[in-house]
Parts: sequence; structure tokens; C-alpha cells
Amino acid sequence: MGARRRSFARVQFRAEIRSEAGYPLFVNGRYNALAETVSFSLIHRSTGRVYGLDLGADHHNPTCVNLGEKHKHRWTDRYADKEAYVPDDITAAPNKPVEIWRQFCLEAKITHTGVMDTPPAVHDDFGL
Repeated sequence: MGARRRSFARVQFRAEIRSEAGYPLFVNGRYNALAETVSFSLIHRSTGRVYGLDLGADHHNPTCVNLGEKHKHRWTDRYADKEAYVPDDITAAPNKPVEIWRQFCLEAKITHTGVMDTPPAVHDDFGL
């Protein structure tokens, strides 16, 4: 699944996507256990984010519609990746990033053949 980096409560990854059509795609994932935020983004190398899921942070659409803390972004010619919608298919809680990843992959038609481990527990003392 690529390299993971941990900075206190944050874990992130980046992985290449292989497609039969050869599209230059990769996926970025971020999880912050303390803030309970999760983000998965499908990125085209020349266009930018073409599809994404965010949990734990509100979003304001260009049409002045405010969305809640669970929303997906889909590329459109008019708004690029700035317009989002509230999905019905993401039912896992923000503190369950592995389950959210499974649900994201299912809807985005991504076949993940690797292993995504549950992020390590966060300790209050941060090793100080």
C-alpha cells in the first residue's frame, strides 16, 4: 500500500493505481485519530483530484450549499473538484479508517489487493 508516515496521531499513505486504460492515477489517504478526520483522494497526475471522500470536516460548495462532515468530491468541468455531495454508501464511523477505505474502494471500483492495517493507537503522552 505504499509507505506510511506517522506524526503523533496522523497517518498517511500514497499508492499508485494501475488501470487497464493506463490512466496516470494515484490515491492519497490521510487519517487523524485525534481530530477524527479521514480523507481518501483519487488523483490524476495532470488534472488533480478527480474523486475524493472527506470525513470530519465541513465543506462549502461553490453554489453556497454547506455540507456536513461526510462528503464526496467528484470532478466536473464547471467546478473541477470543488463541488461535493453527501454520500449514502459510507456508513463507517470516522474512527474506523480501514472500514471507510473498504467502502470507498467498493464505490470507486478500486480493487485493493494489499493489506491496510489499523493505524496504531494514540497515546496521550506522545512519548514525552
